Amino acid sequence: MKQLVILRHSLLFTIAVISAFVTNAQILWKISGNGAKESYILGTHHVAPVAILDSIAGFNDAFASCTQLYGEVDMGNMTGEMMVEAQKYMMAPADSMLSKVLTTDEMKDVDAATQKYFHMQASKFDMLKPAALSTQLAVMQAAIIFSGFDPSMQIDAVLQQKAKEKGMAVNGLETVGYQLQMLFGTPISCQVRDLMKMIADEDKYMEYSRILAEAYSRQDLGLMLELMNNPELGMTQYELDTLLYGRNSAWAAQLATILQQEPTFVVVGAGHLPGEKGLLALLRKAGYTVTPVN
Repeated sequence: MKQLVILRHSLLFTIAVISAFVTNAQILWKISGNGAKESYILGTHHVAPVAILDSIAGFNDAFASCTQLYGEVDMGNMTGEMMVEAQKYMMAPADSMLSKVLTTDEMKDVDAATQKYFHMQASKFDMLKPAALSTQLAVMQAAIIFSGFDPSMQIDAVLQQKAKEKGMAVNGLETVGYQLQMLFGTPISCQVRDLMKMIADEDKYMEYSRILAEAYSRQDLGLMLELMNNPELGMTQYELDTLLYGRNSAWAAQLATILQQEPTFVVVGAGHLPGEKGLLALLRKAGYTVTPVN
């Protein structure tokens, strides 16, 4: 409990310091210049309630002015065949089921977590890869923090549906298969380590997620960047390089061509936007003018 109090005071102090220096708390940005058709980029939180769109200044006009949308993936490609493929990625080989790779004590800890969040015994999740279970636990925790979150109304998916209704073309910056491999293709031993750390430090992770959610709700990219780099609970350097920086670089290269074509509304996780290796900085380095929408 003492460690949790220290963590909260530390993160709240970070909020106060960062907020004193961040003047553009913003998750919607305009992209122009360098031959680009006037376009926009929106940072999302994958479990935030859709209602948050109503609090984003200039969102409606920006969205209405665009003729195509690019998300991380085209969710319209989540066909029955792709869903089957996703299940394959999430299922563990017979020799790597949870009961095979976890100790008796670890299974007890996992069981306590699944009983708490799903009201189900851990044995019901035995065929899942540890990373798949970690993902589901993270969604459940985030849903508690974002009390208005509805899994059937996820921001990225809702915006893609709105775009299609408007007659906009919808495309993805990467494939669903690539994301599945990235999320669930790491060694099982690493997945076990991350799952057990998440469960052991549950209160810390919940507090961290709560403050991260507050930062997103305030559209504070500076604070989100600080939290992602938190040495205790943030992302490891490998995760930063793999999940953020490498993808940011690949997306920026694609956008250099896409932005020349027609007014584009880009929708990606907000964590991809800030920092020297964030999409906003990479687009500026490519010669584009990137400004917050007020």
